[in-house]
Amino acid sequence: MQREFSKELAEDRQFEIGGELFEWIYPHWEVSSGLWDGDDQKREGEGENGKAEAFSFRADTEYAIARVPIFLDSKNDAHKRWKALVARKTDPVPRHQIVQLYRWLFEVASGLPTNPPSESEPGGGNSVESSEGESS
Repeated sequence: MQREFSKELAEDRQFEIGGELFEWIYPHWEVSSGLWDGDDQKREGEGENGKAEAFSFRADTEYAIARVPIFLDSKNDAHKRWKALVARKTDPVPRHQIVQLYRWLFEVASGLPTNPPSESEPGGGNSVESSEGESS
C-alpha cells in the first residue's frame, strides 16, 4: 500500500483571533527546525550558560508575537494585520490567546498532536486492582 503524505497535511488552514481571519502555512523545514533547535529550549527556564532564569509572562508573550508571523500566509497583508492586532489597546487580544495560538500553530505545523493525552488513572503503574485482603 502506498502512503500519500501530501494527503495527510491539514486542509483547513484558517484561524480567527481577535475578530481577524488569517491563513497559516507550513514553514520551510529549515525555519521550523530552527524553532525546535533554537530559543524554544531557553524558554523552559534555562538561560545562557545553563543558568536558570525566572519565567517572564512578558518575554513569553513577546516570543509568541514574534514567531506567529512565521506561520502566516503573507497574502491579504497578514503580517501587517497581525502587528496591528497585537498592538491594539481597544478590545485587545488576551495574552493567553496569543501564546495558545503560537503553541497551536507550532504543534499543527510540526505534526505534533494538538489534543491532550488521554487521562490515566492516578497512582502506580499497575492497572490490575488488588484485593482488599492484600497488605503491602
